[in-house]
Amino acid sequence: MFEECAFIAVTTTDLAQAKRFWVGLLGFAIVREDENYLMVDAGRVRLCFDLPDGAEHQQSGSDPVIGLKVKDLDATLEALSCRGIRAAAGPFADHHGKWAKLLDPDGRTVILTERG
Repeated sequence: MFEECAFIAVTTTDLAQAKRFWVGLLGFAIVREDENYLMVDAGRVRLCFDLPDGAEHQQSGSDPVIGLKVKDLDATLEALSCRGIRAAAGPFADHHGKWAKLLDPDGRTVILTERG
């Protein structure tokens, strides 16, 4: 029935700022873009950042949390720190494993979890 996840759409108020964070700082490749949206390949999941349109795309930052797996959390946080991105919380080591919380330019939570 279903073959794969086509994309996950989230809302942003500033496409340039979203592009700087997701492409320039995190290093994800652009799949496609135009004046109303930006789609990136975030580890085999396409994230589509859309401007609010009052219909499907509501207020920015009201979207779900985005979780990304990394091989080495400490090394990833160090590399991101060199790019100006600091963890908003963590790193933590608990029953969920090792993880940290980032915030994207719209205040959306991005959780980094270490493969384990």
